[in-house]
Amino acid sequence: MNSVPSRNQSIELESNNLKKYIYMAIGFAALFMAYVGVITPGIPFTGFLIIAAWAFSKSSKKWHNYLYSHSIFGPFLHNWETERVFPRKARYLMIVSMWISSTIVWVTTKSLSFTATIVFIMILAILWTNRYPESPSLNIT
Repeated sequence: MNSVPSRNQSIELESNNLKKYIYMAIGFAALFMAYVGVITPGIPFTGFLIIAAWAFSKSSKKWHNYLYSHSIFGPFLHNWETERVFPRKARYLMIVSMWISSTIVWVTTKSLSFTATIVFIMILAILWTNRYPESPSLNIT
């Protein structure tokens, strides 16, 4: 047997490493935006958090475990993964932050078309979250 990797194996390993780093970059960017979303009105953290968890699941067990053991993000991710739960508190917080953000956009830009576009995107996000239950189902047997 030849112990030297073939050219195809080398290219495959480089491709896998490149994918890993791309997923990690996506994960860190999304995690950063999730943190920003926790403290900034108008940037909902939930979508970014789900993207970060997905990206880290493909690239870094360490960071994936960090998210799931995080005091703020962990419970949300566990509920999301097991039952696709989008908590009521997160929905209300998202709606309030979107309302504040759209008001800020209107006041600062005075552009009806830009504000309407932002509000339309926010409405789509609200509709997306309403597809999911607010709390885990009760398994009564």
